[in-house]
Amino acid sequence: MSKRWYVVHTYSGYENRVKSDLEHRIETMGMQDRIFDIQIPTERVTELKEGGKRDEKDVKIFPGYVLVRMRWMTTALDFVFR
Repeated sequence: MSKRWYVVHTYSGYENRVKSDLEHRIETMGMQDRIFDIQIPTERVTELKEGGKRDEKDVKIFPGYVLVRMRWMTTALDFVFR
């Protein structure tokens, strides 16, 4: 089976927590051979503040979504979506 990207819907604002929880569960349950990458799509945005100051920050492109690259298997799906 090939590795593909899948979208996991989460509550907006909890993307980083979902990512860290999944990474922890992957390590403890030995799923490294089935789940390969977890990404939160962001882009760097420069804002101009008062007085001409520039403020750079990362902004989520798809709030409430986490991308997971994994091999399609029932056990991997159950693992991610629970």
